[in-house]
Amino acid sequence: MADEPTRFHDSLGHDVRSDPWLGQGRSSYVLALDSLRAGRLDDAVALASLTVQEAQEAFDLYALWLVQLPDLLADRGVPPQALDPTRRAAAVTKQQLEAGWTSYLSLVEGFETAARTRSVTAAAGVLESARTTWLAAHDPATDCLAGLLALASQHLGEASVGDLWDAMLSHYYDGIAAKYDPETRPWPDSLDQLGMDIFEAVRGHLSGPDRDGRFSISEDENRWVLQFAPCGSGGRTYPGAEAADRDPDEFTSDEHDWAWQTKGVCLYCVHCCQLQQRAPIERIGIPLRVIEPPVRASSDHPGKAVCTWSIYKDVSKIPAHAWTDVGATPPR
Repeated sequence: MADEPTRFHDSLGHDVRSDPWLGQGRSSYVLALDSLRAGRLDDAVALASLTVQEAQEAFDLYALWLVQLPDLLADRGVPPQALDPTRRAAAVTKQQLEAGWTSYLSLVEGFETAARTRSVTAAAGVLESARTTWLAAHDPATDCLAGLLALASQHLGEASVGDLWDAMLSHYYDGIAAKYDPETRPWPDSLDQLGMDIFEAVRGHLSGPDRDGRFSISEDENRWVLQFAPCGSGGRTYPGAEAADRDPDEFTSDEHDWAWQTKGVCLYCVHCCQLQQRAPIERIGIPLRVIEPPVRASSDHPGKAVCTWSIYKDVSKIPAHAWTDVGATPPR
């Protein structure tokens, strides 16, 4: 790790981890505890505080979508008798999310006091309580959104889900060209932003088998490869026995451009198809990140729990399937 554990990122406008990219897959919680045990209290506090920045986008979006998605379903014709119980559940989930977030922030602040005035064991316990508090607020919100999308599939048809995500992500689509168009911005600058942004977002969703934000990252000649097993949001719906208990309507049963033309993809996960491939191709002619999604096990497919993202160093090296997977035509 660099001498300082964090640095300010001009394009993102906030602090990020200062690790080299190959170190970005480590958990900020684990690094904070390592610093605490090594007596580097300032580093421990900075890394613990950074977990809030990592989780902020997930909290903001969940709080928005838990209100927005029920309204969209009502506007599109889901009958009240079907929607109202789920809308009430979404409202309760939003309240719990906000309460959990407030508690999480308080615990992160309390970690600094504990780190400087109490034992290492006591401070470590406060940080672990912060992580589990955010986890307990985060996962029910993810599940509630997945249930709302299943409701859309049941009453509006599975094909409606792509348009729903377009409605919820439109504010992101509007900024794609200004941020990433290779005709107006050097691709190496975009590459750095694309990497650092997704690193913190994945950690904020508490990815990894221990749900502490870790993920795998590797480099080859043409690309950076990130793997989540699982990612902490939609990826939770795939692995093991837990997946068997999920509502089948939470997954695609047909092939759609907005779901990589793949059956068995979680309807929550497909927003990554929209945001990373389809919308950028429509606006600037290239995908931003290329995704091989997890797939739910079925009689037709053995299942795949790992989600793989590729960020290409040179846009000319992006493979043709990044376009054809989402119903687009590759450039010559």
